Amino acid sequence: MSILFRCSQLGNLMTNGRGKSGEMGETAKGYVRDLWRQTEYGYQEEVMTDEMLKGHLCEQDSLALVQKVLGGEFRPKNTLRLQNDYITGTPDVILKREDFVEDVKTSYNLRTFSESAMIPAYFWQAMGYLWLSGKTKYRLIYCLVPTPDELITEQKKRFYFRFNCDESNPDYVRISDQIDHNNNLISTISDEKRIKVFEFDFEPEKIEMLKDRVGLARQYYKTLTL
Repeated sequence: MSILFRCSQLGNLMTNGRGKSGEMGETAKGYVRDLWRQTEYGYQEEVMTDEMLKGHLCEQDSLALVQKVLGGEFRPKNTLRLQNDYITGTPDVILKREDFVEDVKTSYNLRTFSESAMIPAYFWQAMGYLWLSGKTKYRLIYCLVPTPDELITEQKKRFYFRFNCDESNPDYVRISDQIDHNNNLISTISDEKRIKVFEFDFEPEKIEMLKDRVGLARQYYKTLTL
């Protein structure tokens, strides 16, 4: 059985060696080594940052915001994993009537939302999703929604312990109030200003590059040992 590569990791897979077009870089090799350990031994190091956790917890809030602002057909969360002989992935939204795949990213805060942009990693993820779905257009959508209370409490708790559990410490009070302000202000911003959309088209020639890289990655995979 051939190893399949996840669309969410194609940005890592497609990095080149320093100054050498077409050659896998260390980031790509590192991803293949991680995949090898997971596939051969079931070994995986779980990582869950605050940013990732908010993304999971607020996924439906972000989808609802996209629906409200962009309108059009209803956007149910896609749960179907797609695959071909090279890659596998689960796009967030596959529209039925429109020729679009959509990927919805929940920004962590106002700063990360304002700085959000189209990055190479998401480009390759998009190419993968379009290839798998047969669609030809892609929307990368960043959303800014309020952070759940439980995550806000966790943020405050870290500072609470740093200030020796003294809730009356003026620095703790100031920081705690700022955390609340940063989150509460999100709801005061109009819906239209809380989404950012990047659209682009499928580029079939990129798929040939991807196939070549998958071939290299599979060769490298076969050389790996403990």
